[in-house]
Amino acid sequence: MEVESGTVNLVSKEGDSFPVDIEVARMSELVKGMLEDESGDDEDTTEIPLPNVKAAVLKKVIEFCSHHKSEPMTEIEKPLKSAVMAEVVQKWYADFVNVEQVLLFELILAA
Repeated sequence: MEVESGTVNLVSKEGDSFPVDIEVARMSELVKGMLEDESGDDEDTTEIPLPNVKAAVLKKVIEFCSHHKSEPMTEIEKPLKSAVMAEVVQKWYADFVNVEQVLLFELILAA
């Protein structure tokens, strides 16, 4: 039986714990698989260690997934009609990826 509702604690590389709605956490295939592996446990809150993900990056991933749950991103048309992100996706998503390239790369790896 899989965990269906409630919260899960995602633990960063530094040991910081982030309580997240399970529905949001399941957006990550890695976390989804780990939740399925934990389904036999009787604990109220599952803790998922993410030793390769920094706290700052995990916080941004959670922010993205939480926002995506309430306002899914529109599908990106192909071929791209513009190189300007704000003309391709909603403003929130365009602003979200407007970060330093190193952080963007870490977000891609963590997601």
